[in-house]
Amino acid sequence: MKKILIWLLALGGGLLVLVLAAVLIIPRFIDVESYLPTIENKVTEATGRSFSIGRDVEVSVFPWVGASFSNLQLGNPEKFGGGEFVKVQSFEARVKLMPLLSKKIEIDKFVLNGPEIQLVKLEDGSVNWSMGSQKSPTTQDKPAGEKKGKGGEGLPISSLQVGEFVVTNGRLLYVDKGINYTRTVDNINLQLQNISLEQPIDVSFQADVDAKPMSVKGSVGPIGKVPGQGTVKFDIVAKAFKQLEVALKGEVVEPATEQKFNVNLKVASFSPRKLFETLEIPLPIQTPDPAVLNKLQADLTVQGSPAAITISNSSVALDDSQLKLEAKVKEMNKPDVAFKLDLNGINLDRYLPKGKSEKGKADGKAAKTPAKEPTKIDYEPLRRMVLDGEITVGELIANGAKMENVLVKITGKNGIFDLNPLKLDLYQGSVALLGNFNVQKQRPVSSVELKTENVQAGPLLKDSVNKDILRGTMNAAAKIVFAGDNPADIKKSLNGTGNFTFLDGAIVGIDIAEMGRNLAAGVTGVQKPTEKPTTDFAELKVPFKLVYGVFQTEDTSLFSPLLRVKAFGSANLVNESLDMKVRPKIVGTLKGQGDTAERSGVTVPIIVQGTFAKPTFKPDVSALANEETIIEAIKNPESIKEKGKSLEETGKSLLKGLGFD
Repeated sequence: MKKILIWLLALGGGLLVLVLAAVLIIPRFIDVESYLPTIENKVTEATGRSFSIGRDVEVSVFPWVGASFSNLQLGNPEKFGGGEFVKVQSFEARVKLMPLLSKKIEIDKFVLNGPEIQLVKLEDGSVNWSMGSQKSPTTQDKPAGEKKGKGGEGLPISSLQVGEFVVTNGRLLYVDKGINYTRTVDNINLQLQNISLEQPIDVSFQADVDAKPMSVKGSVGPIGKVPGQGTVKFDIVAKAFKQLEVALKGEVVEPATEQKFNVNLKVASFSPRKLFETLEIPLPIQTPDPAVLNKLQADLTVQGSPAAITISNSSVALDDSQLKLEAKVKEMNKPDVAFKLDLNGINLDRYLPKGKSEKGKADGKAAKTPAKEPTKIDYEPLRRMVLDGEITVGELIANGAKMENVLVKITGKNGIFDLNPLKLDLYQGSVALLGNFNVQKQRPVSSVELKTENVQAGPLLKDSVNKDILRGTMNAAAKIVFAGDNPADIKKSLNGTGNFTFLDGAIVGIDIAEMGRNLAAGVTGVQKPTEKPTTDFAELKVPFKLVYGVFQTEDTSLFSPLLRVKAFGSANLVNESLDMKVRPKIVGTLKGQGDTAERSGVTVPIIVQGTFAKPTFKPDVSALANEETIIEAIKNPESIKEKGKSLEETGKSLLKGLGFD
């Protein structure tokens, strides 16, 4: 037994000597350089590209398993301009051998110096980083019995330590010849410190993107011995182009299973306008005010998992506007969305380009263009969505109109969305709107119920359309339904009723009473007033109904001392045509608002026809044929002719006073 033990010890000692001799002596006698031509040929055959490596390759086995080389080059096909696809100045890596036996990895260094990569995309879509067709794995391609790996099974190592991990002086060039686009990333430097499974890993990255600096610094981890389990924290700050700074701090809980996260994102105040200028990229919109888009910052807190996301205690500031927001999204396949937005105020006219005037119209008709097939909208996502939102805005300016205390509540489910309500204060009055949008069928159906109270029409029209044409306190009520999702279909389907009432106001730019008196006295031509004329009124009522896109009114009336005006007819919103009659009457009473009695007086009727773009005006001769005009025509036929001519000029003057050309 003793002899056997001696022989075993001798055999073990001999094997140990042989192993030590192998790891210490063999690398010194093996000529690695002699294998390099074979390696280069094999790589060239596999990639179809030239490949070379410097002849100063070194390999070690003990106590470090290591390798180093320099001047590695993988060529670029001539089709993509030749040169190098990948180039490395030098590389060195060393891993300690003995700890590997106990599943411990100790890396002394991993140093990659001067890597360069050139990515090219041609006009035909081909790219130089494709090494040939690669078949995507399918279920049939997988060996029988192969199962998808599960997170949380742990690494086949017990510990990890890395002394030095750096990438220095890297360079990346991207060229897209199809769109004539080039992007260069120089001076790429990456350094990882304190690399282990039990401690946070410090990350430091710097690079110049088209000669503009950017950097990322922070920490990630610890990762843990069993990846996918536990909590992985991160705290990172990214800076770009001396303009943008973003801080990202948070954690991911059970990354392999629950995948819960809690993240705070802070964007320091910066100028989007200057950032786009630095990147030499035009702004997405050309703002009327060059002073906007000069300040943007954000502070967002986001929590959630793949099943639900919550945004809380978050804010975004744009120039002078401050937005507070809360939101929650759950059941992502629906999804179920709830949100609340609170904006102190914003002037949209400073950001949105003004609409261009329509061109190409002749003879009052829009120039015909080839009809385009309306784009079909898929409403299926809206049918699945559940929505509950609220928006409040302190002050809002849009198209010149000033609104305050805006409140919008919107809910939706099963393809039916309700706007209940939309409220706002508008020029000393208020506006309330209820709306419904139904997309349960392919063709949407909508309805709107509007009510305004005590809105001052003069300032509203002055600010919104820059015209001083109507003054007074406006009250309105309307119920309208329509269908479709494009302007043409919506116009054709407009149906509803409503009424506009203006109290104690004036029509600015015309004096209907004076025109009537001139016409009644047989005065030809239109007198030029010494000051801006007005037609004061106590009450102006415009009841209307919409029938498949045709606006109809039968009893529009204006009541004023010494004056009554009636209007009736239609305006076709589909083909933009007019067919209206206006009958002003000079009466012998000072009563105005509330006076509904029929009054005798001089009637001056006008027919308004043509199109919205080019209306026409002419006297209603048939309405003039009362007893007095018949007698006058017998005595003096020319007076009727002159009166008709004056009426036409009067009608044109009246509409010009209301803003028509």
